[in-house]
Amino acid sequence: MKVWLSLPFLGAPGLIELTRAAARAGVTGVSLSDHLCVPARFTSPYPYSDGGEAALPPETPLPDPLVAIAGLAGHVPDIRFMTGVLIAPLRHPIILAKEAATAAALSGGRLDLGLGSGWLEEEFVALGHDSFAERGRVTTEMISIMRQLWSGSPVAHRGRHFEFDAVAVNPVPPEPIPVFLGGHSDAALRRCARLADGWVGANPTIEELRSIVRRLNVSRDAYGDAGRPFEIRTGIKGAVTPERVEALHEIGVDALLLAPWQIGERRASVFDQPASVIADALPDAVAAVMAV
Repeated sequence: MKVWLSLPFLGAPGLIELTRAAARAGVTGVSLSDHLCVPARFTSPYPYSDGGEAALPPETPLPDPLVAIAGLAGHVPDIRFMTGVLIAPLRHPIILAKEAATAAALSGGRLDLGLGSGWLEEEFVALGHDSFAERGRVTTEMISIMRQLWSGSPVAHRGRHFEFDAVAVNPVPPEPIPVFLGGHSDAALRRCARLADGWVGANPTIEELRSIVRRLNVSRDAYGDAGRPFEIRTGIKGAVTPERVEALHEIGVDALLLAPWQIGERRASVFDQPASVIADALPDAVAAVMAV
């Protein structure tokens, strides 16, 4: 099983140190999370926790993932990068296509674009978007637009959410940018099965993951895409043990997304992430997963 390292809630020094450590440990890639801004107060329920509450203090370090990837690619030349996940409907597709193509070019094609539709309504409001209720459909339209723009040829578009005359976006990515989609809802999984090169999970339980993969496979069969290359990358809730890694194999997971708080000694908070401690413990954690 491939191993990826999630790098949420880290400033620039920690990102550089842990990306280098990941490369030394034989990790396939690193994944960077996204919020353009964090509202000081919000009531939006977090869809990936039992209680529906998210711990997201306003001071949480959240560097822009594509800017960070472009910079990290110059420090670490032999590892892949993924946005895990970037909130697509907060951006205009022309801007996002440009940013992703630039990061892909600067990294030599080592970018996988993980996209989500978002869950934090107050973030949409702060940025002047009134599309929160339509965010899934916005994401669908954006994927089509961006894939056309990545050709480098002029593209005109008349759609439900975006409209523009012919424009070209350059640079052209050195190779097609793989698009991964997140989300656990039926609508999100159908969108992923139809449009994406893979699914990226947050931190489901093993039983939740069984259901997700089953529903993905049903949708892929329905769209006639069961034979198309498709990769499942996900973290899991709780500790990473040999038994649970074996269960992921059986379910059909291709890559485990290790979270920093699953590496080394247990810490009191997911925001307590001493990079040097994680870097020291990472080789053993990776070796344990790969040995299963």
